[in-house]
Amino acid sequence: MPMDRSPYYSSSSDSSPFSSSGSSPAKASTVVLSIECLKGSSKADEWTGDMLQTGDIVEELKIGNLTVKSPFKNGKSGVQRILHNSFKQKQTSIRVRVRRGSDDLAELQACIVPGEQLVGKKQYVLRAIDDPNYAVGFFDRTESECLNLQGTMQRLTFRVWNF
Repeated sequence: MPMDRSPYYSSSSDSSPFSSSGSSPAKASTVVLSIECLKGSSKADEWTGDMLQTGDIVEELKIGNLTVKSPFKNGKSGVQRILHNSFKQKQTSIRVRVRRGSDDLAELQACIVPGEQLVGKKQYVLRAIDDPNYAVGFFDRTESECLNLQGTMQRLTFRVWNF
């Protein structure tokens, strides 16, 4: 059986994405699908560690009966295709599970909505069910970039709550 050698491929010799072992240089440069916060909550008291943050690594998408797990074929563009097809079929409810660090998980229940049009292509974003002001999109990053962003976000959150 041929093996996919795209940057989204994860070999069976890689450690589990949920393991607590340190990341190897090869794993740190692996391209993953990550969250990009586009618009934040309007209510400061709603910002919790459970909310998806820029740099969170997407592990799973559930849209209706469809479940897609990482690695995502063709990264962001492949996921945009899935979101587009789901939106056309009026399947707009989505549940996104992300990984933060080596084993912290967070989940968002959202609606798929059309976002801004970039270079002639419609981009779909997710709006939180419980706060329509909170919107996220997807971005291809290396795992090490995600971990750096997550560390930055944790320091900022700590400063805001302990100010």
